Amino acid sequence: MLLSIFQPECMPWLGLIDKIRQADSIVFLDNVQFKKRYFENRNKIKTKEGWLWLVVPVVTKGKFEQKINEVLIAPEPRWKHKFALSIERNYCKAPFWKDYGQKLLSVIDKEYEKLVDFNMSIIKFIMDCFELKRSCIMASELNTSSKGSELILEICKKMETDNYLSGRDGRNYLDLSAFEKNNIAVRFQNFQHPIYKQIHEGFLPCMSSVDILFNCGAESLKIIEESQKNNL
Repeated sequence: MLLSIFQPECMPWLGLIDKIRQADSIVFLDNVQFKKRYFENRNKIKTKEGWLWLVVPVVTKGKFEQKINEVLIAPEPRWKHKFALSIERNYCKAPFWKDYGQKLLSVIDKEYEKLVDFNMSIIKFIMDCFELKRSCIMASELNTSSKGSELILEICKKMETDNYLSGRDGRNYLDLSAFEKNNIAVRFQNFQHPIYKQIHEGFLPCMSSVDILFNCGAESLKIIEESQKNNL
């Protein structure tokens, strides 16, 4: 079993979707510290003027070391309207908006108290659209006690996997000798971003994965797969 472990990001980019594509099982790392100005409560979409941050407002005042699964969405009454409107305005003329647009807006419009629930709803929506059926679990369900590289190793052992798919930055912090001692092979993702036809002039990489969904529809996963063939 090939396992991948990562934070539940907000409307994640294609690199994360590629991890899901490659893995057999996913553990969403929801019990680690929330990072401000990162991708847990925001991501980018393409507009006529360039890229735009879509941000979920969260409660951070006085909460310096809260975990991702503890982060509350701030009580700003119009944030979902602005969030959804930005998506609709910039993708309503995309080739596959009619197939996925209103479905995504319906997911956004649901009631959420915690950021992690909002993020997971959209991740599951994207996985369904890409027909990525994977075993998924939250790290908080595994009763872990470690940090850093030891946490990743502990999760791998609890999941009884002998193959772990890491991001390329894992080389900077994973204790590979500890994985080797536990007979767990570590594979590093070498994601090559696909180039595809986008609405609006030019091409911008590293957008939220909804960008390829609205532009390429059911061919999205095939496009991602084709772009990774040189990595085999």
